Amino acid sequence: MSDLDARLTAIFRVAFPSLDELAIPSATRDSVAAWDSIAAVTLAGLVEEEFGPVFDPDQAADWASYADVRRALAEHLDA
Repeated sequence: MSDLDARLTAIFRVAFPSLDELAIPSATRDSVAAWDSIAAVTLAGLVEEEFGPVFDPDQAADWASYADVRRALAEHLDA
């Protein structure tokens, strides 16, 4: 597991404490009942707190999966 994945998995564990760690990489808005608009804001805040980048609120609102968040972070960190 890369450092990015380890850090992002830790964020998902905070945002979705009832989600099994093994399920995190495949987590989606549809598969996680707790992933509502409040959880999305919390997730975006935790990501920004951990990684520092400030995402456009519309971009963060479009995150629908762990993969979406990871992709946005990877793109932003590589920029």
